Amino acid sequence: MGSLASEKELDQHAHKSIHDNDHDAVPPAAASTCDHERFAEQIHYFAPPHSTKLKHVLILIFYHMLPFTLIPTAMFCLEMYWVYKFLGWVGVTAVSAFLLFLAVAPPYYSKSIRRKTRPLYETLASYLPSAKYIVPKTPFPQDKAYIFAIHPHGRMFYANALFSQVHEIWREPIKLVQGDLFQTAAGGFFQVPFARNWFYMIGIIPADKHLIVDKLRKKNHVTIAVGGVREVFLGTQDDADVLYLKKRRGFLHIAMDEKVGVVPVYAFNENQLFRHDSKAFLKFWENVNRYYKIGVPFMRGYFNLPMPYRKELLIAIGDPLFAKEGESIVEFQERYIQALKQLFDQYVSLSPDPKHKLIIT
Repeated sequence: MGSLASEKELDQHAHKSIHDNDHDAVPPAAASTCDHERFAEQIHYFAPPHSTKLKHVLILIFYHMLPFTLIPTAMFCLEMYWVYKFLGWVGVTAVSAFLLFLAVAPPYYSKSIRRKTRPLYETLASYLPSAKYIVPKTPFPQDKAYIFAIHPHGRMFYANALFSQVHEIWREPIKLVQGDLFQTAAGGFFQVPFARNWFYMIGIIPADKHLIVDKLRKKNHVTIAVGGVREVFLGTQDDADVLYLKKRRGFLHIAMDEKVGVVPVYAFNENQLFRHDSKAFLKFWENVNRYYKIGVPFMRGYFNLPMPYRKELLIAIGDPLFAKEGESIVEFQERYIQALKQLFDQYVSLSPDPKHKLIIT
């Protein structure tokens, strides 16, 4: 499948898949047919359910998974060895100078390249048995910029990447036609040549206040995985999502200062795509990140490899929140947390695990 399904194709799959999910993953007592019918008009699909092909698996392995392992580093060392063997120090110096240039070259964003590489991110939806999203009933105000706050962070921000890079499909139902959308990521990724340049080119920017504000002032939108790596170190559980949110106010400060909307986005089942790591393992990587902000690059799925389990994913998009006149940051945060809880409670019955709990720290 070269591109996502058309609206007509998605509509053909919609009602069948909704009822299929009742017996595939959701206990009837917890998520009744009535729940699905009540929200049927708001439920859409990133790709037709059960459409995984071999090419999707291969793209996921070589584009999305391997860069987060030590294999690229090992290949780079081997390449530098061959450069030295055949070209000597002259070749090594030339390659090093080129990498230095890439590390300091001005960032470049290409909307056309981003659109051409969209099939790489469509794979994130096609690989899963089902990747759905649910939108609010009321379209968004069109003259505003928005911060889309993604929860939970997850091990490889799977839902964040899908939501950000295939944004045209979910923006249509809420009539959000103006502005582009940029995904934010940890600054450590942008210290690596090639990766830095590629990320900028396809609309991924560092989670830096100056860059975020610049995009918002141009009436663009940004996504932020609010919990960050600190949330990853809290660990994941089978029966609950633990969010690191009570001490996260930066994105709300930006929203207040720039008078933009904040939209809570919840990805049900994001934390079930990989194995749950032990506290000792997470503590080790937490100490590593004190010296170098690289996140937690080791993800274990099938056969303990960095290959996610094929789990159903539901991304719920909430209504935008705007700071009120005279409202303090504490009050705004309390209102945001309450809205996020309501979003979770409203749609958890439609998720793969209707009994899942939400814990906010």
